[in-house]
Parts: sequence; C-alpha cells; structure tokens
Amino acid sequence: MSDSAESSSIGRCLIGAPVVYVMEVSMRIAICASDLDAIKTDLRLAHPEIKPSLRIEAAARALGYNTYGGLRAALEKGTIEAEADDARYREILGLSAETNKRCAVRPVGRALARIELRKVLDHHPNLTCRGFDSIWFNVSGERSLPINERKELLATRRREAYDDDWSADQFELAWIYLSRQERTATINRRVGSYGLKHRAEGLSRNFDLFEHLGNYVSNGMLIAAAYAHGFMVKPVGHDDYNAYFNISMRTVKVTYGRDGEQLRENRQHIDRMYGDIADRMAA
Repeated sequence: MSDSAESSSIGRCLIGAPVVYVMEVSMRIAICASDLDAIKTDLRLAHPEIKPSLRIEAAARALGYNTYGGLRAALEKGTIEAEADDARYREILGLSAETNKRCAVRPVGRALARIELRKVLDHHPNLTCRGFDSIWFNVSGERSLPINERKELLATRRREAYDDDWSADQFELAWIYLSRQERTATINRRVGSYGLKHRAEGLSRNFDLFEHLGNYVSNGMLIAAAYAHGFMVKPVGHDDYNAYFNISMRTVKVTYGRDGEQLRENRQHIDRMYGDIADRMAA
C-alpha cells in the first residue's frame, strides 16, 4: 500500500469509521539468504544449550516453513517476507514463555528485528540508544574524560544498540508505533523523538498492547525505527541527541494516554489503529 493510501485509512479511523486494513503491519520484514547466519547466531546466543540443528529447524517452522531445507530453498530463489511465530518456536523446543529478564522469550522475533535495526545502525554510525551520539557530548561529565575512554564508552553504547535483547524489543515497539502514523510533506518541529518515544511506550503502559515487548523505548531506538520506516529525519542540532520527523500531529495526538475521558476516547482510536497488529502478534 502506498503512503497516501495508508494515511487515508488512518484518517478514516480517526473519525470513527470502521476500517478493514488490507495492509498487514507487524514486525514483518524482508530477509535474504545472507541473513541466515545472523539468525543462527542470535538463536545460539539465546539458547546455547539446544543443538543447532534443533534450533534452526524450529526457527524455520516459526517462519512458516515445514523444514529448514524448505526455508533455504525459498531463500535461494530470492528475498522472502518473514514474520516470526515465537509461540511455535517455544512449543517445538519445549521452552517456557516466562519472561527472561525484561521481556518474553522470543528469540526468532528478536532476530528479525535485529536484521532491520542493524541495517539502520550500519548506515548511521553515530546512533546509539541515547540518540545521535558523540564523544564530544558532555553527559554526566564525560567530556572531562580522556578521549580514549570516551571512545570506548561510545563503542559500548553502539554494541548495546546492536546486540542487546532489550534494544531489539524497544526498536520493535517503536517500529509498530510509527507504522500507523501519518506523514507530512515537511518536517514537524512541534514534537521530537524524545516526546514520540513516550507515545510509543504508551501503547504498552497506557493501552496494554504489545506488553511482550516491554514498556520502554529509548530515544535512539525511536529514531532508528523512523529511519527503518523511511521517515524524513532531521537532527535537532549538531550537539543534540534528538530528532524531528515528517510526522503528522493528527495521528500523534490520538496516541496520548491520559486519565479520564481523554484516555477512554483515545483508547478507541488506538484499538482501531493498532488492534489488528496486536491480534496478529498475540502468542
């Protein structure tokens, strides 16, 4: 669906008309054969105690194929659309769905999220969970440290964004939030990435959706999700973590979570905008 067609659907839902989305939006991404090694590595790190052959066969089924051979054959023909069914992965391997540290056990879903996230990070080497990052920012007095220490701290933050499970979940929650936001022709300076990250968190915190992804989104993962969706991204300043996007206040406003009547009214809009995604992702 084109951006204009999607925006039209979103606009109709805001005025209360029932909408049947023909575009299925979730953490469904395009993968190619070269992505298999990254998926295998992520699964090994998640469950090193399980034999590699069992992990990848279960992952293939979680991605909609009967066998790993079937998955490989499909990838040899070209790019495929992939969406993870982690409930099936857990069932095949006898894994518990109980939370692991912050969020649910969902290694295949995280592997797919990382494929998209790492593409963004590779293209934007100054992006960390903080946002646009630099050794020259004076957060917590870091600029008083020797330059080698500052470089190592920045490298550590890059690794956290690149590999941490929590970062992948934050990215996915931000990705879902932005997937149903309208775009404008120009940059909107009325709301920045830091404000929007709270709106993304609100899907879980205020509206009880996508709770398996946690209820926190860092500023940097919101910016990364905006890049992944193709939003126009403009840094607020040369020494600022935050960014502006070409995002419409029309759809941003209905994702505010407040007490009382506004919360109840906005919950109806949220259900129309994101309810079908939540149903698809329910395990």
